[in-house]
Amino acid sequence: MLTVFNNANKEFKSFIKYLSYCVKCNITQAVSNKKSFVIQTIFMFLNNLIWLAFWFILLYNSGGNINGVKLNDIIYLWSAPTLSFGLCLFIFGGVEDISRMVANKEIDSVIVKPKHSLISLITSSSKLSAMGDLIYGLVLGIWAVNFNPLRYIWFIIISCIGAVGFLGIMIFVESLSFWLGDISRSARIYSMTLLLTFTIYPENMFTGILKIAMYTVIPAMYIAHVPIRIIKHFDIKLLLFELIIISLMMVISVVTYNRGLKRYGK
Repeated sequence: MLTVFNNANKEFKSFIKYLSYCVKCNITQAVSNKKSFVIQTIFMFLNNLIWLAFWFILLYNSGGNINGVKLNDIIYLWSAPTLSFGLCLFIFGGVEDISRMVANKEIDSVIVKPKHSLISLITSSSKLSAMGDLIYGLVLGIWAVNFNPLRYIWFIIISCIGAVGFLGIMIFVESLSFWLGDISRSARIYSMTLLLTFTIYPENMFTGILKIAMYTVIPAMYIAHVPIRIIKHFDIKLLLFELIIISLMMVISVVTYNRGLKRYGK
């Protein structure tokens, strides 16, 4: 029993060490072109700022309340999910390229590596503009938690959990390319349009079928709205529920990728 535990511990340490190395190399390469990095970061930050200004004007002209939605709700919606999205794509930007690489047989060089190819794929690139989302989320988060240091730390932790959710969903969608071919455009529309739309708009704007979709085919509830509830009102049961859901997402995503990889090798 002790031997099994020691072997599992070694495997886990090796996995973390390899993951850390890949992430470090990815980020180092991403920021090597400083001019491009800074420009894309600033433009994405400003793009997000414009959207916040839009909501501010809209709420101001509506007396500060639209169907129960207040400015504080918008601040949370544009801080935690944006930080989660920025973290996911800046660190694991390669996840967006899985479908294209599978379709073009570009993962052959990755498969032969001794470590799991999925790690190499998701850390193969970094989306520079995602740093704008990351910084924006961090800055706006200070406002969201009313400049409370302890709540801000909690805000970052929960946002990191949301980032894992984003990653899991995107791995799953991109891995469908093993069966469906090059679905890179469809996957981009799903993650960048549908998923993001459901995360940055107030929950009560969606009803009926759209509400059901938020819990199923477009699970924005688990990567945006539930985490925000946990940040605003700490609930240990809701936190455990969130951790279980996010863990299941990752397990399903990795299993889907592994099965697709076996199909790819035939």
